[in-house]
Amino acid sequence: MKTLLWACVLAILAAAIAVGLQASQGTIVALAPPWRMDFSLNFFLLVLLFALWIAYRTGRISQRLHDFPERVRAYRERRSEISALRGLREALKALFEGRFARSERAAQRAQAVAPVAGLAALVAARAAHRMQEYKRREQWLERAEADPELSTARLVLSAEMWSEQRANARALQVIEQLHGAGARHIHAMRIELVAHLQSNHWHEAIRIVRALDKHRGLPAPASSAYKVIAYRGLLRDNSDDAQALERIWNAVPASDRVSPELALEAADCFQRLGRGEDAARALQAALDENWSERLLEEYGRCAGTNVGAALNQVERWMQEHGRTAAALRALGRICLRARLWGKARAYLEESQRIEPNPDTALALAELSEAVGDAGEAAQWFRDAALGLSARSPSPDHARNRWFRREPSL
Repeated sequence: MKTLLWACVLAILAAAIAVGLQASQGTIVALAPPWRMDFSLNFFLLVLLFALWIAYRTGRISQRLHDFPERVRAYRERRSEISALRGLREALKALFEGRFARSERAAQRAQAVAPVAGLAALVAARAAHRMQEYKRREQWLERAEADPELSTARLVLSAEMWSEQRANARALQVIEQLHGAGARHIHAMRIELVAHLQSNHWHEAIRIVRALDKHRGLPAPASSAYKVIAYRGLLRDNSDDAQALERIWNAVPASDRVSPELALEAADCFQRLGRGEDAARALQAALDENWSERLLEEYGRCAGTNVGAALNQVERWMQEHGRTAAALRALGRICLRARLWGKARAYLEESQRIEPNPDTALALAELSEAVGDAGEAAQWFRDAALGLSARSPSPDHARNRWFRREPSL
């Protein structure tokens, strides 16, 4: 429809021009004595239009010839830019595939174009770092420094690589430089957290974890793991100072104290200071929230001052989680330290019948040694050392051995 409309318009315009030319009877006279030239007005107009067209085309050709070197330069720049972008794409692809040597070579091809040279240098620096070519990595970082727009990216990448290399002082120095420039962001805080943990800066690590939790910068499992590492480090560093240890443990949030790993660390520190009740309380709180036979084993080793309360506590756990060999072994250990020889033997031998275990055999050896049965103690010690622990004496034999203290053969 539009084509037909334009055809009609052109036809009308051509008809109007033809009618105008027929109606024109003018004459153009050119005098150059002794010559004279007469032209019709229509012919003069046609010649004038043709001359204008020739002048226009000549001007266009001259302009193209003048601009030709610039166009060639622009063409070459476009080709170089396309080649650099292709090199950057290949460098990134190879980096993600783990082909670090190929990534570095591709990044080298992208150095011809300034806009992408800095970014390609950062890619090459990461690839060199993965290959542990640290000298080349530093050279690539120096190249990237020429692009001021990549300042933050270069600092963050540098801090991350130095943290991975465990050059924590340099990493923290760069992070401080970032913070000084007002460039606080979540990833930089994660790098700072790792650097502080590797440097045993436990208080700083805990502070950063809490800050990241406020901004939802860490998954919950990772946050818990980092806090456990930091608190365990604090406990170990103060394991020879009872007051400092208690102060640190009381400062740990209740939600973190129920972590099995942290409770075990605290119990171990308290035990070494001879504070078994504090160790038992730490384990009991963790067991109430996170049942673990490993925690129960440790509880059996440290609980014992208040024997009745400890036995009732373990029996309550047995009602909730079953009469397991670990629970019976814990009861036997508590009774063993309280010198309740009969109860200790009953619990330990029942545990050994349910599930033979070297730890149970060792406890039975300690019990036999405590009551003066050296032969039986030697037998249990041998079973514990060999890891067999398959001996499960019958109740009658155990009763006779206990009351009559017959030496074992």
